[in-house]
Amino acid sequence: MKVCGKCGEEIGGGDAEILCQACDEAEAQGRRITNARANRRAREAALRSLGLVKVRGNMGGTYWE
Repeated sequence: MKVCGKCGEEIGGGDAEILCQACDEAEAQGRRITNARANRRAREAALRSLGLVKVRGNMGGTYWE
């Protein structure tokens, strides 16, 4: 009997699997969010290094000037 390393639910997968499908999908989703956040921060840092300032417009949008 194999169990998920995160939630403890019994899994019936191959030898290489250590997480159930639900925990595996949740972990992958968390990584995508982290990657998107890191990409946005890198892009904003590059724009700031060029001397641009992030500004909020009157209608609620943001732009760089």
